[in-house]
Amino acid sequence: MRADRTQTHVLIAGAGPTGLLLACELQRLGVPVLIVDPKGGPTRESRAIFVQARSLEIYDQLGIGQEAVREGQPAEGITVWSGHRRLGGFKFGPLGTGRTPYPFILSFEQSRNEALLSQHLRTLGGEVQWGWGLEGFTQHAGGIKVTLSGPAGQRREVDAAYLCGADGAHSPVRHALGTAFQGANSPRTLFVADVTATGELDGADVNAKLSAESLLLAFPMSGPHHFRLIGMPPGQELAGKAPSFEDVRPLVQNVFDVDVSEVRWFSHYRVSHRVAQHFQAGRVFLLGDAAHVHSPVGGQGMNTGLGDAHNLGWKLAAVVRGQAEPELLTSYELERRPFAEALVKSTDRIFGLISGDGPLAGLVRGELFPAVLGRLLRGSQADRRPPERPNRVGRFMFGLLSQTRLSYPDSPLSMGRAGAVSGGERLPYVEGSGNFAALREPGAQLHIYGVPSPEAVAWTARRENVALKVFPFSEAARRAGLCEDAAYLIRPDGYVSVAQPVFDGQALDEVLRTRWHWRLGVRDEG
Repeated sequence: MRADRTQTHVLIAGAGPTGLLLACELQRLGVPVLIVDPKGGPTRESRAIFVQARSLEIYDQLGIGQEAVREGQPAEGITVWSGHRRLGGFKFGPLGTGRTPYPFILSFEQSRNEALLSQHLRTLGGEVQWGWGLEGFTQHAGGIKVTLSGPAGQRREVDAAYLCGADGAHSPVRHALGTAFQGANSPRTLFVADVTATGELDGADVNAKLSAESLLLAFPMSGPHHFRLIGMPPGQELAGKAPSFEDVRPLVQNVFDVDVSEVRWFSHYRVSHRVAQHFQAGRVFLLGDAAHVHSPVGGQGMNTGLGDAHNLGWKLAAVVRGQAEPELLTSYELERRPFAEALVKSTDRIFGLISGDGPLAGLVRGELFPAVLGRLLRGSQADRRPPERPNRVGRFMFGLLSQTRLSYPDSPLSMGRAGAVSGGERLPYVEGSGNFAALREPGAQLHIYGVPSPEAVAWTARRENVALKVFPFSEAARRAGLCEDAAYLIRPDGYVSVAQPVFDGQALDEVLRTRWHWRLGVRDEG
């Protein structure tokens, strides 16, 4: 059978949240994409459940942040239990207010994220081609030749400039590259269930329930008394048989006092902790689960994939549009792989500590963790509500969970310091200033909080790809660590590239030429 032939700038394999966000970002930046997925249609299971604050900020740049919030269910905080005893917790609002427009964790399951992103992609002129999977590809100097197989056995040849593998933990793109997926599988199996439940649960919070026998996490979902349960059967494994919720009901009900009246979905899986040896091989990139997988601790998986897509999207668009040299793309792996490695190591350690079978693990879950958490969270009495006021532990945990602490200090794109803000850090949110709303405008920006110098105004006037954004220097800006009248070169993904106490256009040009690899002489200085 003769194969049809198609040309595209970017071929994206995989239409989960990571692939869809990358497609939306590229289309938004003027780069049409071809996105394919061998599934017959969108995901129907809930799978990943939480969207963290940093991901909502990314959605906000696309103009869909508020829509996600309207459709989801914000979790107000975390409550920790030892068996039936409430230890305490913290509320997200006081910890995140003033740090992000989204001071909470949003319960918004994967299938609904995909539906939201798919609809947005259609508004941008794109469409997922379902039923088409990657059969193979070859790289050459000018691009990639990809063979796709269709739902009826048909074949299709695609000439693409770049290939992005967002095709899951068993990524055909990664396997075709021969890239090692370094790490290991956990010996423990977890169960996951979407249920209607009552009992010892706080319906507004994430509930972490610990006991010497096991552990149970209960995440609020949309709908009355709807929860996602993730748990670990004590002293037994679910692998090797076809389990049902009835196999774990005694644990859920007797140990943790959670009454389940309806089970809408149930599954089980073995946790893996792996990171791809490389995230880039020539013109091919790996993102999301194709690049890294880890335990569900902290709800970081889907969010890390969204961060991958946002990081790569603007760089790939700049290269495809001729604004930058391909060397810019090397910063994707340099920035995202160290973060993925650190995340996998930390979640692996935490999961290993709390999921063991032996007496030591039981002691940790049943006595050590409750004692330490009770002290830190200041809620040792059973009837005490989680404290409303911010505390050091809560602020640190919120920063980690929300990914608002994520930075790229060692990136070649990061330079300088002005006030408390350094190159590589996420742009600080200044409440009431509109500085995050400004990021909805595509492209790089020069932010000045105060009065711009005539040199800064003249420099941005000559740079069609860098927009000048001026904001009042307020008490909120000072608290955010920004310096009055300083210059901050902001990347299109909302991170500070260069922080200058005093504007220096010549130094910024040097950064753009030698670190961003922009073609200033061609595009900006006609």
